Amino acid sequence: MNKLYLILGKLQIGFQLILWFISFYWLDFELFSYILNDFFFCKAILGIIMISCQLFLYQYLYYVVKIDSIFEIENDNELQNINEKHDYTTCKKCNILRPKRAHHCRYCNKCILQMDHHCFTLNKCIGKNNYPYFLKYLIFAQLNSSHIFWITIYVSYNYYSEFKLVSFIKYGILIFASLLGSCGLFFYLLFHLYLNLTNLTTLEYIYPTLRINKINRIDS
Repeated sequence: MNKLYLILGKLQIGFQLILWFISFYWLDFELFSYILNDFFFCKAILGIIMISCQLFLYQYLYYVVKIDSIFEIENDNELQNINEKHDYTTCKKCNILRPKRAHHCRYCNKCILQMDHHCFTLNKCIGKNNYPYFLKYLIFAQLNSSHIFWITIYVSYNYYSEFKLVSFIKYGILIFASLLGSCGLFFYLLFHLYLNLTNLTTLEYIYPTLRINKINRIDS
């Protein structure tokens, strides 16, 4: 079951990369071609936004997937320090001492430092080490969806007379999908910004009894 889950997770990430790739190199540039006759400043700004959103999106997606927040005791001194500070709990499944804000993920079958949640979209546990990159990924995913929505609206409003039936269908679907994505990501991003400001994880927000000995999630 775990092997099947890992395979499906990798396929899901691959599908997401393909989706963002298509939205950038096919839809974005196709829409962008309609406004090439507009003044230079508009083209420059839109071009910078398009390219920046995509580059940062891929960058932070890579970091979120690449970086682990799995808690592993590297040596006996680390275990002794945890024990002396009494800043630990015992994982009933891993049978190890772990920091109080670490939690066991049933999907990864590991204890995750300051576990926020297991992200099925990215097939990754979001915790202390990759949470900052996850937050930035959400920001640029929202910006990406939003600029696709507004460019599509602009082109559809100003150039609808040049559209064929296929274009009406395609851009109609794109407007609906990008609006849904940008709104959903906007409220989800607000929720995580609230969690970050209040120094909570998603698990601690849902289960108030877990709100003990909170420490800074994002190290400066």
